[in-house]
Amino acid sequence: MSTLTYSALILILIAPLQASAQTPPPPAPAQTPAAGNADRPGREFYVSWGYNGDSYSKQDIHFSQPTLGNDFTLFGVQAHDSKAWTDLLSHAPTVPQYNVRAGYFWNEKWGLELAMDHIKWIVTQDQTVRMTGTLNGASVDSNVVLTEAVLKYQLNNGANPVFVNLVRRYRLAGQHGRTGYLTFLAKAGGGFAVPHTENTLFGVNNEAGFQFFQGWNLDAVAAARVHMYKGLYFEFEEKFVYARYFGVNIDRGTAGHTVKAAEFAFHFGWSFW
Repeated sequence: MSTLTYSALILILIAPLQASAQTPPPPAPAQTPAAGNADRPGREFYVSWGYNGDSYSKQDIHFSQPTLGNDFTLFGVQAHDSKAWTDLLSHAPTVPQYNVRAGYFWNEKWGLELAMDHIKWIVTQDQTVRMTGTLNGASVDSNVVLTEAVLKYQLNNGANPVFVNLVRRYRLAGQHGRTGYLTFLAKAGGGFAVPHTENTLFGVNNEAGFQFFQGWNLDAVAAARVHMYKGLYFEFEEKFVYARYFGVNIDRGTAGHTVKAAEFAFHFGWSFW
């Protein structure tokens, strides 16, 4: 076989290898970009401050003073709030009935909110109610007028229910993250209470102070929120509160009662998108 023939065979054998060596490698797969706000629309953190007003239904209050032989209930007691909105600049902003909110939406529809309502529950003086039970070791069933000499009972530094609420958001107008964004919010949840009671029972004062976890509570809320400028928003809400207080401090004993409130509140807040 001639030298030319050998050369031709060698070229035929190494040509595919050369072509394979010259073929560029396939491109590396593109990396998926990290998820950002655009990939999770509606994500938002917010905080707010506001004020509330409340109307209360009549409730029964039970008093127990074992060392005095007292264990009685006052039926149908009316209480009122204390808004103090008429002159906000004359005192600290925490003196009126205020609200604090902080929440997080993880998408366009759903979020969680931590809420504290500083509401005041003050028994109205000079009303006539029924008393039944034991007073000074003797049975009692009669009407009594709640003068200050009989009872002065105030959750005046707050009934202070704290709630963890699930929030459902509905867009009404505008776009999330922009001025003019209008939404309807439905909230519901529950939590605990931190009452501060100041009371006088039969002329003797209690030791006033805060009591942690001396009650539990539920709420249901309907609210409207509008973003007025960038993250700044205004919110108005109507709320129903049910709270049950127990072991509330009185002189040489404890008291227990419920609070049922129809509450309206308004807030100014800021959203972080």
